[in-house]
Amino acid sequence: RGRRASGRAGGGTMAMRGLVVFISDIRNCQSKEQEQKRIDKEMANIRQKFSKPGDLNGYQRKKYVWKILYMFMLGYEIDFGHMESVGLISSPKYSEKMVGYMACSLLLREGDELLRLIINSIKNDLTSQVDNFMCLAMGSICTVGGKEFAETLASDVQKILLDKMTKVFVRKKAALTLLRLYRKNQESVNPLEIADRTLALLDESNLGVLTAIISMVLGFVTFSPEGWERAPQRAIMLLTRIVINKEYSNDYLYYGIPSPWLQIRLLRLITFFPPLDPTHERVLIDRLVTVLERIIKGTDVTKNVNKNNATHGVLFEAINVVIHQGRATDLLPQVVTLLGRFISIREANIRYLGLETMAKLSQHPDCADDIKKHQSTILFSLKDADVSIRRRALDLVYSMCDDTNCRPTISELLSYLANADYNLREELVLKIAILAERFADDYAWYVDVVLQLIKTAGEQVSEEIWYRVVQIITNEEALQKYATQTVFRALLEEPQPADKLVRICAYVLGEFGHLVADERGMSSREQFGALLDHYAGSDLQTRALLLSTFVKLAHVYPELEGDVARTLRASLSALDQEVQQRAIEYSVLSSGRFAELKAAVLEMMPAFPERESAVLKRIKVRVADETGQGRGDVVAERLARQPSGGQRERANSGAAERASGATSGRAASGDLLGGDLDVGGGGGGGGGGVDAM
Repeated sequence: RGRRASGRAGGGTMAMRGLVVFISDIRNCQSKEQEQKRIDKEMANIRQKFSKPGDLNGYQRKKYVWKILYMFMLGYEIDFGHMESVGLISSPKYSEKMVGYMACSLLLREGDELLRLIINSIKNDLTSQVDNFMCLAMGSICTVGGKEFAETLASDVQKILLDKMTKVFVRKKAALTLLRLYRKNQESVNPLEIADRTLALLDESNLGVLTAIISMVLGFVTFSPEGWERAPQRAIMLLTRIVINKEYSNDYLYYGIPSPWLQIRLLRLITFFPPLDPTHERVLIDRLVTVLERIIKGTDVTKNVNKNNATHGVLFEAINVVIHQGRATDLLPQVVTLLGRFISIREANIRYLGLETMAKLSQHPDCADDIKKHQSTILFSLKDADVSIRRRALDLVYSMCDDTNCRPTISELLSYLANADYNLREELVLKIAILAERFADDYAWYVDVVLQLIKTAGEQVSEEIWYRVVQIITNEEALQKYATQTVFRALLEEPQPADKLVRICAYVLGEFGHLVADERGMSSREQFGALLDHYAGSDLQTRALLLSTFVKLAHVYPELEGDVARTLRASLSALDQEVQQRAIEYSVLSSGRFAELKAAVLEMMPAFPERESAVLKRIKVRVADETGQGRGDVVAERLARQPSGGQRERANSGAAERASGATSGRAASGDLLGGDLDVGGGGGGGGGGVDAM
């Protein structure tokens, strides 16, 4: 069955003398006011003509609609002529139908009520067997088609796509139109029903049609790859035709590269399916390796920007396939070497892509050692002038860190933190904290790292980080004395310490200050004085925490009771409700009438129950948000799987700062102090009568 081609009958735009004169008049206007006057005159004339539709023939309606479109494209508001545009779509003449479709595509938007009036006309054109009419209809669908279009027209577009008699240029439009309808309404198309027949269309020799069909298939498998399991095999065969056998026409050469957009889509399609099985698909793997080797070895950096963009677009998709296939291709060492060269060249775009792809490769166990050979270049990229490259370098440093290089890597990151951009600091601090905890073989070193973070980054340190420090110090008895000494010295060294440092010091001294009270310069009064010096200048959250520490110090050291009582009295009239409430409750608790309750409340904190680190949770959420589940969160998941001695998490991290009750079952005392503690266990353990915050 053949298709009929309609003639472009009757009067192109250049044959319309009135339209040509109108455009010439607008271009010759000397001022905006003159142009507005001419536009208003023409609009009034067209309104008058449209008020008597019976006096207009098809040619005149077409001419006036062209004028309306020209005025619309100049930026003038058009509030008439829509019905005339809809009427032109029903014309049997191509020139009039084309104007109608163009007007509706420009003047209407998806969801407009008027679009319902053209659905039947579009359906008639799709089933008309006239190629040009079908193309006009599908072009309009792709521009303004919505869910209602998908429900009504998807089956007709599907028939055009799969019909063996459909011409090349029509099939290309049909594939893209069906993809548009599927994205608007997944229920309008059942990809499982057309999978086999669609893949059979890939025998087509025209690369333009193949590009459209592969784009459609990619759209389908993005939602679900079920039913398309043969797609990787067909993609590899097509790549072999293009890259190895060179079966293409010169029309599809772009700077000497055969259809790079089709190659990119074919390579990307392979990554949506499980890696090939070397046992049962060896021949297919060998074909794929041959294609990938040709792409990898045939790519180099040139001075032509457009050629670089095309070749490297194909190259990096090929590298993604190598990463996806893993050991099956034996190409990972070549890829690492190539990327190592790319991250050291001057072209910023290629450096960015090289760092990003190397971050993916760093998760492969066979590539870790090869990537570490380029560590100096990667660290140097942290100082690049381009902030996007600095971000990718930071991601790569984070992902390649392990037990063998964690200390020098973290040391380098701490040095970089001092001069890092403000918008990078929070992310950098979070990643340093994760790495320090995950690979710490000595918690004393971990405490040193976090204190350095707080001193360098100040308020960029998130709440989760200092919560985590106090949890680890509380749970590691051997660490408590060293941590107390280190934190107290850090507080004394800083003339204006960050609030996070004051909070850590307040918690640690309140819990473990008695461990160092006999040492020089760390007596109970010196501990109290150092904290009191920063009370007035701290934020309200820190002041509330300091009041808890003062009460605990006074409970252990009777000589401080008078000083603490004066501090509490001064805070009884504080404007902040939390500070005032704590001051009142602590004053009542210290009055002597509640000695037994006070001893119970001010017991030491028990060890925190083991939970996933809140810091690790935060970085996993951040990575998933930025890069999407399935690729970007590999780093966080790898870290989460690795054993760590410090994986203890409180059910409510805010309790480290606010809670005052120490033992479960003492709801009254916890309530008294505004505590919100979930310790999940029995009484706090003994020693010194020092409680938590």
